Order: sequence, then structure tokens, then C-alpha cells
Amino acid sequence: MKKINFLLIILVLIMSVSINYAQEVEKKNTDITGDSSQNKSLENNVPSVNTEPAKDDKKAIIEKSQEQKKETGELKKDNSQEKKVEAEKKKTEWIKKTIQYGIQDDRIEAIKSALTVKNPSNKNEIIKLLDELMPQEANPEVKKTAITVVSELKSNSSTSWIIAALNDNSEDVKIAAVYAIDTLKANEAVPQLVTILKEQKFTENSNFTDALIRTLGKLKATQLKDFAIEHIKDTKTTDNLRQLLILFLGDLEDISSKDFLLGIVKDKDEDTTLRSYAAVALAKIGAKDTAGDILEIIKEIDSYPVNKRKDYYSFSMYCTAALVKMGDSNAIPRLMEALRSNNPVVRLRAVELMKDLKDKRTVDILKYKMQYDPSPKVQKAAKEALKEMGENVDESK
Repeated sequence: MKKINFLLIILVLIMSVSINYAQEVEKKNTDITGDSSQNKSLENNVPSVNTEPAKDDKKAIIEKSQEQKKETGELKKDNSQEKKVEAEKKKTEWIKKTIQYGIQDDRIEAIKSALTVKNPSNKNEIIKLLDELMPQEANPEVKKTAITVVSELKSNSSTSWIIAALNDNSEDVKIAAVYAIDTLKANEAVPQLVTILKEQKFTENSNFTDALIRTLGKLKATQLKDFAIEHIKDTKTTDNLRQLLILFLGDLEDISSKDFLLGIVKDKDEDTTLRSYAAVALAKIGAKDTAGDILEIIKEIDSYPVNKRKDYYSFSMYCTAALVKMGDSNAIPRLMEALRSNNPVVRLRAVELMKDLKDKRTVDILKYKMQYDPSPKVQKAAKEALKEMGENVDESK
């Protein structure tokens, strides 16, 4: 009996241990995975995850990226600009030092380099130095170059020493000074220029006299009108200077020269080049009432035999040009005929005159010339003429 009870006790203990072990295993599994209902509940409660960024997030990212690129680009641009500024400053210092201490050839090149300097402050530094040094400059090439450069830089502070250079020993320096006075429109120099011109010999050609006449014409030195007419009439005056004086009268735009100029145009014994320039001068002074006289001369030339007419062709074209500048419509048929010439130079000149005239009657023939003229130069000129007249042209042609 005791033996049986002992066995029962052992059996109960074994069963108890087994049950406890099974419960422990089940508990562990539950802790790891949870039961199905709990898992299902959790799955239902967990929000879905979207793997793509929201549109607003994308936009923000793109905008930020673009902003960063912009900032980077601006930074590079600023750095580049700073380098350019620094480089030009160094260049300016080199120019100044070379002008002061360099050999003559290098000084000339340094002065020319001033034209490439962009910063106004740097330019002014160079101009100031030239204004200090050039009045006493002994080398004519250096001085001539400096005069030309400061005039192109529109340096009014240089006017006084440029005018003083009219008395320089070098003719090249004096010529440069005359043209610089024109460029700077230094009208205060006119009295001195007039005095100097009257001292020149008109019986021999001179580049200095040439420069004086051209500049005084542009500066409208009307006090020289009678002086010019007197020397044009003088047969001892060289042909070149007579021609320049005719053009000088045109530059003055003084209508009181009309009768004298028309007399030159009509004079069959006069040189045709001089007559040609006189016709242009009439147009420049606005003598429109002489258009009829000029047209009659053109018609007379047309009546000449072929061989003789060739000798007057240039004069005829100058007369036609004068009519164009006067705005006279009688020039149109002349230009249309010139465009049919076999000579490309004649056609080119006619197109250029049509451009000045800007008459709509020439549009069709200009369009034809733009497309089909044998000369590329004529085609290009016709295209430019049409554009100036406000016509639409095919830029690809």
C-alpha cells in the first residue's frame, strides 16, 4: 500500500512538471508572436507607410537644391568678378609704371592698352598720368599715341595740352592734335586752327593742311567761307586742296555758298572730280532748289556717245547721289537703271544710295537683288537697305 502511494505521488509530480513546462513554452511563444487576434488588431491599428515622398516634400527638396545651386553660382560669379577687378587693377598699375619707366616701344603699347581698361576710375588714373607727363614728352611717337588715345577716351581734361601740341616740332604730333580737337569737339581751339590754316601754303599738298581743313569744316568754322572760295578759284592751289575746300563748304552747311557751288557743277571746263564734290556739297547745304539744274546735267551726260559717257559716269553718279540726299524722287529711275549695270561696283553704289533715299518704290528690285544678284556684296547691301526701310527679310539668306 505504501508502495502504491509512493508511485502515485511520483506520477503526480511528473505531470505537474510537464504541465508547467508546457505553459512556459506557450507563454514564450505568445510573448514573441502574440496570438492571432492580437496580431490582427495590431495590424489594423498600424498606419500604412508610403515609400514615396509627399509632393510638398519633393517641391521643398527641389527648391532647396535650386537655391543651393543659385547660391553656388552667385558665389562663383562674385569670385570671378573679384578676380577680374583685381586683374584690371594690376594691369592699370603696369600701364602706369611702363608709361613712366618703360622703353619707348613698351610705353607706346602701354598707352594703347589704356583703351582696353573698363573701370572708369582706372581709366582716370591713366589719363591723369598722361596729362602730367605729355606736355613735356620729347618722343613724338609716344606723344602722338597719347593724344590719339586720350581723345578716344573723351578726356576733356587733356584739351589744353593737346591744343598746345599744335605748335609741336613734329608734324605727326600736330596732325594727331588737330584730329583730337575734332574728336573732342574742342571749339575753343577754332581761332588758333584758323590762324594756322591761313599760314599754310596751298600750292603744295600737306597732310597737316588736309587735317586742318577737314577739322575746321566739322567744327563749322564759317568765318573761313570766303577764304575757302578764294583759294578754290586760285589755279595755283593744288587739285587735292581745292577738292577738300569744296567739301569744306559743304560741311559748313552755309546756304550762301549755293551760287558758287552750282557754278562749279555747271562748269564743263572744270575737273569732273571737283564738279562731283560740288554737287554733293550743294546737297549738304540743303540747296534743294538746285535739283532741277543737277537733273539737267545728268540728262546731258545720258545724251553723250557711249565712249564719252563712260568718262562722265562717276560724275553722273555723284549728281544722282546729290538728288538722293535732297530727297528728290527723280533719282529713283537713275538708281533703278544703275542696278541693272553689269558692273558690281555700280550696282553696290546704287543700293547704298537707295538705302539713303528709303523710297518704297525700290523695295521690289532690292528684294530681287538680295536673292539673285551675282555679287554677294550687292546681296548683303540690298538686305541691309531693306531692313533699314522697315521690310521683313529672311535672316537665313
